[in-house]
Amino acid sequence: MTARVWWLNDLIRLEILLWEHVDVRLKREHGLPLSSYETLLVVAGGGEIRIGDLARELRITVGGASKLADRVRAAGLIERTADPDDRRASLIGLTSLGRERLAAATVTYDAAVAEKLDGVLNETEQRSMHEMVRRLLAENAQRSHS
Repeated sequence: MTARVWWLNDLIRLEILLWEHVDVRLKREHGLPLSSYETLLVVAGGGEIRIGDLARELRITVGGASKLADRVRAAGLIERTADPDDRRASLIGLTSLGRERLAAATVTYDAAVAEKLDGVLNETEQRSMHEMVRRLLAENAQRSHS
């Protein structure tokens, strides 16, 4: 196996470890699965967005994003409104409860990640790693739109 294969394998295992750790903490402390947290985060970043926008940001299917949004809406964290520019579509936005839950859960999320990273990587190393991941994501998003 090549070094690149091992690197990607390790990266995927790290992502799974972090996902599971954060997911457990968010569920325990806020009754909020990580998938719902990510939905709130995406919606908060875009104001009111369409389901297709959510799907693209989360890199899931439109059907999956619609089901996810329905679960988050059933919890009272987002709401759907008619899209004034397209009667066939709807927009999703955070409710006041969604904003409150996102703010509280973000503190927990940050603490959970810190538990796994801070003793191993300093702040500069974490920022550098983040920048590299963002560059890779941005480049690949650009390639897929070309």
